[in-house]
Amino acid sequence: MFYLSIILLLTLISLAVYYVFLLQQRYQYFRRRGIPTPPFRFFFGHMKTLWNVPSFHRQLENWTKQYGKIYGIYQGTTPTFVVSDPDFLQEVFVKQFLNFPSRRQVLGGSRLRNVFNASGATWRRHRHVINPTFSAAKLKMMSPLINGCITNVMNKLKDHAENGNDFNIYTYYKRMTMDVICRCAFGIDTDLQNNPDNIYFKKVEEIFVRSIRSNSFFRLSQLLPELAYVIGKVFFGINMVRAFINIHILSLISKKELPELPSIWLFNRLHPIIEQRQKTPTSRVDVLQLMMQVMTDEKAHDDVQDTSKANYRLVKGEIISNIIVFMAAGYETTSTALAYATYELARHPEVLEKIQAEIDQLPLSNDDDDDSNDEMKKYPDYDIVAQMPYMDMFVSEVLRMYPIANTAVQRRTAENTIVQGIPIEKGTLIHTDIFSVHYDPELWGPEDPYIFYPERHQTKRHPMAYLPFGAGPRQCIGMRFALIEMKILLVRLLREYCILPGEELQSKFNIRERTVIAPEEVWIKLVPRNV
Repeated sequence: MFYLSIILLLTLISLAVYYVFLLQQRYQYFRRRGIPTPPFRFFFGHMKTLWNVPSFHRQLENWTKQYGKIYGIYQGTTPTFVVSDPDFLQEVFVKQFLNFPSRRQVLGGSRLRNVFNASGATWRRHRHVINPTFSAAKLKMMSPLINGCITNVMNKLKDHAENGNDFNIYTYYKRMTMDVICRCAFGIDTDLQNNPDNIYFKKVEEIFVRSIRSNSFFRLSQLLPELAYVIGKVFFGINMVRAFINIHILSLISKKELPELPSIWLFNRLHPIIEQRQKTPTSRVDVLQLMMQVMTDEKAHDDVQDTSKANYRLVKGEIISNIIVFMAAGYETTSTALAYATYELARHPEVLEKIQAEIDQLPLSNDDDDDSNDEMKKYPDYDIVAQMPYMDMFVSEVLRMYPIANTAVQRRTAENTIVQGIPIEKGTLIHTDIFSVHYDPELWGPEDPYIFYPERHQTKRHPMAYLPFGAGPRQCIGMRFALIEMKILLVRLLREYCILPGEELQSKFNIRERTVIAPEEVWIKLVPRNV
């Protein structure tokens, strides 16, 4: 027994020494390639620094100023290229897409497989099913639904305009965008704008309250990527057990619930949406309908060689996971973009006047003009907002200065490859430093990139100079939908009102980086126009 204990101890020591040796070799990754890297700590890499800074992406921007447009960091032990060189990014996102087909998994072992986090054949299957929802023809059909939700918010904003008081408009944007995504994507009339205490809305909000970067399971998976799948299984397993107890035990005996991850809470309680749609078939073609048309009870087989349409099926769990993703993304990113847009309009009355001049030229009838020409429309739609070059420049400038979902603009290497003469091994991460790209004077001059100037978008730029929605085949699937929703809202708002800065516009703006990069509040005043 004594000798066995000695052998076991020596084996453990040997494994520990070997592991330390492997880490030392891994930490030579960038040195062997001649790539600069900031000082880092053994085992933690650069994560101790990145966990403790207010903004992950602003820290990357600071390092870019010191180390250049291509440098390396270690997320734990995982080598990560931080890139703001547009030619390098074009190789990664477009020309070598097959070598960089996926993002890094936040936590492995999740049951929440969807179009955002899937990779390879699984991603192609999800994307093929969902893509038709966001065609131009479908977006035109959604215009009345979008306008219906905007009418609700306009009625609420009217009270503030009449009272002449300052208020936080961001709150109304959040409710409206959730209302829009529920109606347009899933055919659900939530009446959210009149019922902001809706439990599903609250749970989606919770997803964005805290940054996943502060989660201990997430941090552990970063430090031990070899165990990320197991760590994820444990993490999601704990939450699934809590959900089972809440649904089947505590719901019968108590009003209290065990804490659950918001996404898991939603995953276990969104089944009625699918069941209701099955009971009441519809001719509407939305995201949910397209997914349900290919729903199967059989487990999907993602054969890389099989690209036939017959293989493009989704199981019920995948449909629910996609519902969660679209609820969250359609709600938070669009409302945040509108918040930034309103902030800049309040600060730049000359820009507001130019947009209003363009709006006044649109073929829209007055609200009380029932006898207007058939070609004149009461509310803007897809075709009308597509006729607004200055509005397009304005929205583009908002998203250039305030990129929102920067974490999504990254890729993971699927195979060993070479980019711009640099050898990159399988499993390496490529993280885009979007702030450095969007504020690069070489890409966005001659005007100062830190000045809000919509006209800069009249000049053709490098295809990788503008990345708020990512780039390449994995560019945000809902990009056009979000832009149309934003523009219709802005047309209707600015057609009736001027936006003035509230007294607390600056003091309560306070940009915070959590799941997305968003302000806390946007305090403005609405003044009716004299048109």
